[in-house]
Amino acid sequence: MSFDVEEFVHYQIANAAVRTYPYPHFYIQPVFPEAYYQRLLETMPDTEALTPINEFGTVGRIDKKTGELQKSPFEPRYLAELSVLQAEEDASFGSGTWRSLSSWLLGDRFRDLIVGKFMAGIRARFGAEARLVTSVEARFVRDMTDYSIKPHTDTPKKLVSLLFYLPPDDALQALGTSVYVPKDPAMRCDGRQRHPFEQFNKVMTAGFLPNSLFGFLKTDQAFHGVEVIKQPRIERNLLLYNIYLEKVVTPAPLAA
Repeated sequence: MSFDVEEFVHYQIANAAVRTYPYPHFYIQPVFPEAYYQRLLETMPDTEALTPINEFGTVGRIDKKTGELQKSPFEPRYLAELSVLQAEEDASFGSGTWRSLSSWLLGDRFRDLIVGKFMAGIRARFGAEARLVTSVEARFVRDMTDYSIKPHTDTPKKLVSLLFYLPPDDALQALGTSVYVPKDPAMRCDGRQRHPFEQFNKVMTAGFLPNSLFGFLKTDQAFHGVEVIKQPRIERNLLLYNIYLEKVVTPAPLAA
């Protein structure tokens, strides 16, 4: 009997230990059943089907005069919505691996699992009585040679990030996302800027290993980044899942 993919992933995440320093995070391997993971690798999209991040419409600065998003300079990172992967797989393989993944990954049950996983940190940030209104997204990401991202804590709207690593073997182990602690212990950041590597000490790297998952809670201390990928002809494939905060509802105080 084969594993049910959703239940396997749910089991692995629900039973993973959350480390709380310097911010809540966990690392899992494996996260998918092995046979299913191999199907994901077999149905990877070509780079031509992906969009450079500076053309994706999610990065850049807002022009204060026009209110329009200005494109950032080119970075060797390419993205695609899961619907693109579904269409590519339908056309090239005639199978439904990415479609079946989307059917539960973007659903309420999985979101509730992840929120519950970080509930202690969420309550510490927003209060025990706060009710959160959230949204989710999942995107395929391909980073290439010369990609890097300096230590940052993510946009203020971010609640949780999951990075499903999708390499074929362990050759790129050192290219995982790293956790950083600022040399200035008082340093905090709301996520609107990136900081020089020299201002931080690296405390761990989530190994970029097959069938692994790195997840963390957004806080003003959740500094993470990726150092420059120097090896030639690199493809660093991952599935990025984010939970965004749309609204925080706090109960009104009881009348005296």
